[in-house]
Amino acid sequence: MKKKIRTKKTLIIISCIIVLVIIQTLPVFFPKPLGSKSIIDKNILLYYEPGDEKGAGEVFDLLKAKSDEIRTKMSFKSNIPTKVYLYKSQNQLAIREAGFITLTFAPEWHIGDSHNGNVMMVSPYTPVKSHNHDSILNATLHELVHSIDYQINPKLSYFYDNGLATYLADQRPEVSDINSFPVPTLEDMHTENGLKFGQMGGYAFSYNYIEYLDKTYGWEKVVAYASGKGNYEQVFEKSEENIYKDWSQYINKLTNKL
Repeated sequence: MKKKIRTKKTLIIISCIIVLVIIQTLPVFFPKPLGSKSIIDKNILLYYEPGDEKGAGEVFDLLKAKSDEIRTKMSFKSNIPTKVYLYKSQNQLAIREAGFITLTFAPEWHIGDSHNGNVMMVSPYTPVKSHNHDSILNATLHELVHSIDYQINPKLSYFYDNGLATYLADQRPEVSDINSFPVPTLEDMHTENGLKFGQMGGYAFSYNYIEYLDKTYGWEKVVAYASGKGNYEQVFEKSEENIYKDWSQYINKLTNKL
């Protein structure tokens, strides 16, 4: 009898856990804002919350104006428009990304992400620490590049992917941004941890890395590697280690660290 009671309690506990997991992750499967409206053209399908017409219009106009150029630079051809989900609050963004649990650890400066080729952003009129209207608006281009990178090569490294996104979104860092951090090691550049990446000045360094590759080897090779058409030696005719050494010297000269 006691065994049956224990089994019943165990099943109840397991059932409760399953229900909680379902509730926690449910928002991830419904990324559209509640009561969302939409704007569409050949490259962009934007969903936004009622009352955010001004912010949505600005985001849509920017993406529409720049999407052809970015697609061309990345040699990306698709008849399917990129889906963009725009939220009026960081909390709405957070729970659509990874469920309600995200509210406990999402960085206060977080404004957007790209998932499986889709873009998820807060509105440029959302109050966010360390950001303003223009930085949020420009970040939508950054996430658009991420969405294209994913469709071209979902195995592209976090560092290279972000380098392309900052470079094509023209989020040029100041020399002071780079001087604030030590040059990342090659091992650091292989991190897939977003928090570590941000804490090591990854956005500034990855921009500079792609800029260096573009100036030294040409944009065609930068895109060829991003598209998975070969490893470093096959594309750049040089090992990743040797390119890293050359880049380290380049960035140290740029920041007068030599």
